[in-house]
Amino acid sequence: MPELKQKGYKAAFLPEDNIILAALNEFEGQGLWQCRDGVIAYDTDLTNLSALKQSLDIRKDSDDIGNVLWLLYKKQGIEFIDQLRGPFGFALWDNEKKSLIVATDPFGIRPVIYCKRNDVYMAASRIRMLCLDDSLSKEISPDAIYHYLFYQAICSPLTIYKDVQKLEPGKGHSITGPTFKEFTHYDIRYHPDGSKTEEHWKKDIFDNVMQAVNVFLPLSPHDKTGCFLSGGTDSSTIAGMVTRLAGKPAKTFSIGFDDPKYNEMEFADHAVNAFGLNQSQYYVTPSDTLNLINSLADIYDEPFGNASVVPAYYCALMAREKGIDFMIGGDGGDEIFGGNERYVTNLIFERYFQIPFALRRYILEPTLKYLPSKGIFHKASRYIRRANIPNPDRFYSYNLLAEADNAEILTPEFMNHVNTCCFMDIARKHYQKAAPAHDTDRLLYMDMKFTITDNDLRKVTQMVEAAGGRVRYPYLDRDLVDFTATIPPDLKVKYGKNRYIFKQAMKGFLPDAIINKSKHGMGLPISNWFRTEKILSEFLMDHLFSGAPKIHDYIRPEFMDTILKAFKEDDTTAYYGDTLWVYLILELWLRQEDSRP
Repeated sequence: MPELKQKGYKAAFLPEDNIILAALNEFEGQGLWQCRDGVIAYDTDLTNLSALKQSLDIRKDSDDIGNVLWLLYKKQGIEFIDQLRGPFGFALWDNEKKSLIVATDPFGIRPVIYCKRNDVYMAASRIRMLCLDDSLSKEISPDAIYHYLFYQAICSPLTIYKDVQKLEPGKGHSITGPTFKEFTHYDIRYHPDGSKTEEHWKKDIFDNVMQAVNVFLPLSPHDKTGCFLSGGTDSSTIAGMVTRLAGKPAKTFSIGFDDPKYNEMEFADHAVNAFGLNQSQYYVTPSDTLNLINSLADIYDEPFGNASVVPAYYCALMAREKGIDFMIGGDGGDEIFGGNERYVTNLIFERYFQIPFALRRYILEPTLKYLPSKGIFHKASRYIRRANIPNPDRFYSYNLLAEADNAEILTPEFMNHVNTCCFMDIARKHYQKAAPAHDTDRLLYMDMKFTITDNDLRKVTQMVEAAGGRVRYPYLDRDLVDFTATIPPDLKVKYGKNRYIFKQAMKGFLPDAIINKSKHGMGLPISNWFRTEKILSEFLMDHLFSGAPKIHDYIRPEFMDTILKAFKEDDTTAYYGDTLWVYLILELWLRQEDSRP
């Protein structure tokens, strides 16, 4: 207890029950609340807090969030969680029932990390907080390393440590005495409504997105609120709607690069001109990347290989330096409206099965075996081979570890300890859980679990917090997500057209240049910089190709040399340079972990 207080935690110790709850007050919405009957440690950003207080007849605006949660719990029991809107993570101790409830929000915006061993249970919002317990085993999970190499992130429920897990989105734990239960308080269920015309959907989509944005506006003063602006449909829509709802220009923040393949300032400018936004911009440099890279292991507590953490951080830092406390992000739009090209590609594969079975099986496929393996015949063969891979395996079939012999990439020692199906096992579980939804919706569901919870939210949330602010996600408003689950999947994604109905809904609001632009995303020209910028190329070589890199415990040195050679010889693709970034981040984390006392 004294040690917790020295570290800045507010803590409650219940010695008769061997319970400790603690919380930091680093940001608004965090805290510890205690009464005679119970204690709650919480990290929240509830969008319906005022309505909850009104339902409880609480008249004091300043009343502690913990008290609101406690009164809801006493009134409704564990079912009260369903009443919460917005991000939350909490631990609630009921002193009368001697029970503990731990939960995270529907999309894992406020993460919960936990460790359960024998009769000991610990939970926190970050891995580093659990690591304050010196008795916690820090044994690295081989499956987590494989997740990282496969997906550039370690996906729920895994963490980098064997004994520590992530609570999956929309789930909770209930512990009473020796009884431990995991429960689901929310999950996305798809039930398309085929009764509406496209015109109805266009209006409903526009109105529901506007309503979701409006939910967040009263939560912070306009002059303390900023919007990420990439120039894509999601961020531009939010910036335009904030401006319309507030009646004054949104403060927007954009990141550019000197590499035209990655620079989207032109599209951000379209949004600025269309809505009259109060725009700020910053161009990220190789030096910026080098200045940040050694901090990533501390910020994320485990390897995290999404290179766009760099522009996300400098965008958030620019906003903080201009007095912004809360950023609004566009994450989630692709996954609820069908914005990724992979969904369109999946429909192209599905078209193959419109060919009669006998023609496919007995004529096309046997014939291709005897034709030259090059040119159009090679493409046709690859198309048929991938089409015949069932989802979700097909969805990830372009991944190096899914396509190549793992034994040629991974060391024999690592191969002896890892389950090379560990990532796909979880993907298949999610894919099956979304059944009987249409295949497009099932892929959207997987991306909500992986791309959103385990990648995009961690990227943006933790970079904004590292810069000293907090971030909100209107597209992940639960009511909006539930609404999009009623949109027919063939309106979300059509052959050759991603997020079809969303773009139709935004015509006349967004500039045509933004609606018609190809998918880009907030990338980082790291592959080009490794090739052209001495400070980064030397850093890469010093850490991955000099001495005895830690990563050689997992990846064969000869395979690393193969990737480096391909990188030097092929300057037409960013693939090899991006792969080296992923390996470099893992190496930096392993070195830092090895140096811990």
